[in-house]
Amino acid sequence: MTDVEMPFSSVAVTGGNGRLGQAVVAELARVADVTSIDITPGRPGVRSRYADLRSREGLRHALEGHEAVVHAAALLLPEDPSDRMFEINVLGTWNLLHTAREVGIRKVVLISSETASGVINITHVPQAKPEYLPIDEKHPLRPRETYGLSKQLCEVMGEGLARNGDLQIVALRPTLILTPGWEDYVERTRRTEDPDLWSYVVVWDVARAARLALSVDCGPFNAFYIQAEDTFAPEPTIDFMRRRFGDIPEIRKPEVYAANPFAAIFDGAKAAEMLGFRPQYDWRRFLEEGGRRVDGAP
Repeated sequence: MTDVEMPFSSVAVTGGNGRLGQAVVAELARVADVTSIDITPGRPGVRSRYADLRSREGLRHALEGHEAVVHAAALLLPEDPSDRMFEINVLGTWNLLHTAREVGIRKVVLISSETASGVINITHVPQAKPEYLPIDEKHPLRPRETYGLSKQLCEVMGEGLARNGDLQIVALRPTLILTPGWEDYVERTRRTEDPDLWSYVVVWDVARAARLALSVDCGPFNAFYIQAEDTFAPEPTIDFMRRRFGDIPEIRKPEVYAANPFAAIFDGAKAAEMLGFRPQYDWRRFLEEGGRRVDGAP
């Protein structure tokens, strides 16, 4: 499946001034009129509107005139207070989804997270051992900390609201997002015994996945893992998982790890089939290009 034409002429991006948001805005600006919605000042040359996710009135003003929205705004740092993270991520998304329906928006792409699985988290609490590899969208979600739980709850809300039939919602679950400036992190973690060297994805691929999610009819609600095709761990994935959990879960697609011993722990087959998404970047290219887009786009 190849990239398809964007069906929306005007798209809002919440958190559009953040690292991921800027990449999404740049990607969508090629095919639509884009507005960055954020609580921080916008970049020169980018149409921006101020809005706080806690204010329905502010969101209504910011979203009016748009046909779709990519919701990337969230608190995600381990040091963010859990109560405030829940308020912004969960109640803020509740406000965003309801306001989007009120102003006539037809599609919302939620930037969820691999942490919804519980296999990965941001606070180093014990991870939930996966039942099988690679982990696909049918695998149970078992988050154990606030950020992952907030993302799971946002997906549950989105799926429930989508049942009304007037709003399509797609949840993207990117793995660790590498952005320009993370080159030293990648090189450093590959040299250490890091217990959290899991899957990753380069920010430009996440931005492209967001555009594809807007462009493709996935039904009322759908969720997709978005990641590169490998990990950046210096050891094969099965060996890494055995060391991390003491043994290995069921390998449901042994051919994946036979073809690439360093293959990602999450399954990209659904995103490839339904969205036409296949990652164009890996950590090697990320380092070679210094975090820049291969095509030279900002």
